[in-house]
Amino acid sequence: MQRIKPAWRTHWFRAKVLGHELLRADVLQLDLSPEKAWPQAKAGQHVLLTVEINGRLMTRPFSISSAPEQSYSQYLKKRVIRLTIKTNADGAFTATLLANIAAGGYVNLSAPQGEFILSESVLTQPSTPLWFVAAGSGITPFMAMLNQLALLPQQPQHPIQLVYFAKAGEHLYVDELMALQQQLSQFQVQLLIRKNGHNLSDALSDCSVQSQVLICGPSQFKDDVDQQLDVMKHPKAQRQAEYFQAPTFAQTAAGEQHVHLSQRGQTSQLVLAANDTLLSGLEQQGISANFGCRIGVCHQCQCVKKSGVVRNLRTGELSQPGEQLIQLCISQAVTPLELEL
Repeated sequence: MQRIKPAWRTHWFRAKVLGHELLRADVLQLDLSPEKAWPQAKAGQHVLLTVEINGRLMTRPFSISSAPEQSYSQYLKKRVIRLTIKTNADGAFTATLLANIAAGGYVNLSAPQGEFILSESVLTQPSTPLWFVAAGSGITPFMAMLNQLALLPQQPQHPIQLVYFAKAGEHLYVDELMALQQQLSQFQVQLLIRKNGHNLSDALSDCSVQSQVLICGPSQFKDDVDQQLDVMKHPKAQRQAEYFQAPTFAQTAAGEQHVHLSQRGQTSQLVLAANDTLLSGLEQQGISANFGCRIGVCHQCQCVKKSGVVRNLRTGELSQPGEQLIQLCISQAVTPLELEL
């Protein structure tokens, strides 16, 4: 099957690489045409992208920056989705991504995932003021949402504010944002740079308690925005957020924990550092476990915890002591564990 469909995987969808463009030295725009069976995404959702790199299939999550049904003149009559990918020179995936894809080649996509989307009420009966708050490549899902709003039969009549922080000279899609500001009469853009003295309190000063606020950026940025909105008495129920990495928590676990591991019919007794993730601890012991994103999004490192308590580093919550599915990349041992890979 691999010879017929390169890099093919079961339960995934093939997508043809139509083209790519470097928006900056460290930002890649990738245009893909998914197969017909791929479900239609909602603006703001992400996909898991799988590419063969050095003979190994590797997977990472990326937000879709194009709106559903958005068309491009250079790809007539083709179904197209666009991914905007921040590359990392030290990363195992993005650093070599450009060298491992080519126009006309194929990659694998998951079905669209995530609940970071505009509600149906916003799309069908828009009345609530919208605030999009982004940092860096966190602009990606908002580009999909803004283009979706621009494609509506009737323009939104409520205010739409984009607060976009980035380093000097590193704001993405500036020309497209200016064009959208001309197209959407209620849309206003703030392109801000913290080092120039711009701050969240000033940027959000006009955000009313009735506003729906969507936040996307690094976890620390998300925490900063939440803190500012709390000061302003903005209700948490009217916020949505998506962030790039698992937030950090004060680690209460100390020392080591014993882990009884079952893998492919073999069992072993391990001692792992209690202040490390289970995935990292297993890797340090030379044990290979499935993984993809390493930030708790793709669920490829999911395994069965037969017994014991773990801490979820995304939520800070402790698990029940009985059997349940956990994610190795965001779980930390609190008590001795029994795991089944």
